[in-house]
Amino acid sequence: MMDNQGRSRGSPRKTSAFEGCSVVIHASLMVGFALTTLSPQPLRAQRADQSPTFARDVAPILQASCQGCHREGSIAPMSLVTYEEVRPWAPMIRERVVSGEMPPWPLDKTIGIQEFKNDVSLDDDEVETIARWVDSGAPMGNPDDLPPPVEWASFENDWQYEKHFGRPPDIVVASPAYTVPGNELDHWPNLETEVPGLAESRWIRAVEIRPADPDTRYVFHHANPSIIQDGGSVAVGHSAAGTVGYIFPNDTGQALKPGARVRFGMHLFPIERDVDAVLQLGFWLYPEVEVPDFETPGEVIHEASQSTGFGHEMDSAPGFGPDRGSGGGRGGTSSDSQFPRQVDLLIPPHSTATYRGVYVMDRPARIHSVRGHMHLRGRYQVIEAIYPDGRWEVINKLDWHHGWQTAFLYEDHVMPLLPKGTVLMVTNVFDNTVNNPHNPDPNQWVVRGDRTVDEMSHARIGITYFDHEEDFERLVRERERVLAEMERERLQANR
Repeated sequence: MMDNQGRSRGSPRKTSAFEGCSVVIHASLMVGFALTTLSPQPLRAQRADQSPTFARDVAPILQASCQGCHREGSIAPMSLVTYEEVRPWAPMIRERVVSGEMPPWPLDKTIGIQEFKNDVSLDDDEVETIARWVDSGAPMGNPDDLPPPVEWASFENDWQYEKHFGRPPDIVVASPAYTVPGNELDHWPNLETEVPGLAESRWIRAVEIRPADPDTRYVFHHANPSIIQDGGSVAVGHSAAGTVGYIFPNDTGQALKPGARVRFGMHLFPIERDVDAVLQLGFWLYPEVEVPDFETPGEVIHEASQSTGFGHEMDSAPGFGPDRGSGGGRGGTSSDSQFPRQVDLLIPPHSTATYRGVYVMDRPARIHSVRGHMHLRGRYQVIEAIYPDGRWEVINKLDWHHGWQTAFLYEDHVMPLLPKGTVLMVTNVFDNTVNNPHNPDPNQWVVRGDRTVDEMSHARIGITYFDHEEDFERLVRERERVLAEMERERLQANR
């Protein structure tokens, strides 16, 4: 059912209690998008008395969801292509997929939006298939049932968004090589490269950010690349382990002008040997004559490291000028600049801690992606919205894993639409106890800092602000139309 603002109504959602926030979630709280997930189709119908086999049932799952990393020459520690390679790891594969640890998708599937362009997680049928296969002895089955092998590109040429756009990136920008000496401390090199081949201004449709080779992947902590042009900078997408890149909405982009440079903003940490690290950015562009309706600042940092909460305008602060949150800056009270108050991020030994940031939308906005950022003591993050009419909604709960800092890219018809006056809240929970398996030392006081053993506490939200209310209202009407059409198709399919 649809209400008069294009909200989808489904069955009531359960109460969700988090440390530091307890919220009752109900379907009537949804605004501008549907949170209900379309039921996935089973990978392969199976009779209840038929045990899965590797050839017929498991190999297709591994091809679709695992072999992109688990193959020779890629980044995973073992290849999972042939039966002979997979069989010794069968018990561990079962454990990892049943627990949801693999494929990596650190998001709570019980609450919030569940439809994403880049969802790599397995559905329930696929998890059950793998579990039943292992429980039945992991049989090979009939080799004639094996799917044709995938012709994988080499790691150096494997652009994941090429599948989405049907072509490689229009422009590739590579950082200068930087030698990371073995067994040292963290490095933050200041590297820049001019964007090649730009004779005229173009608009960015998507960006993929990737280590140029497996060795760079091993020393790559994160990068915050930005485009330097017109005397300023704008974030072009942030990346960490588990983040591929960003695909903007069909009507939205970022400007790219002749003479532009990319500043890579890399954080590298050494391994046991020297590595010559190179980072690559691949840009997919709009056609030459096409200008999107809206320009996005990309990811805007929303701090959750102030225990108080209100942002305030600081237009005179260096680096946080009147760009109103663009350039990947800290979003302040919505699109207004905010001085990043981080001094009260302090986590005592053997404790948990909860911090929150509160932001009021001074303009309507649309969220197209969300990515958390914490370090080794992070536990989870919650993104919530309180709408002007008082409705309260959990947008998503991110189950933090420092090794998989995924950027979650919303499907178009579920991108959160936030009216002017919406309160956006970011809540981060830390665990500095022995119960946290990633904690290097629970005896330490933990403060805010750039090192991996320090902490950070913010969410990076891909967002577009709308200066004209009529643009936002048009998007709401279009959402109503799309959701109504989806509901008609669902009803017809169930007849």
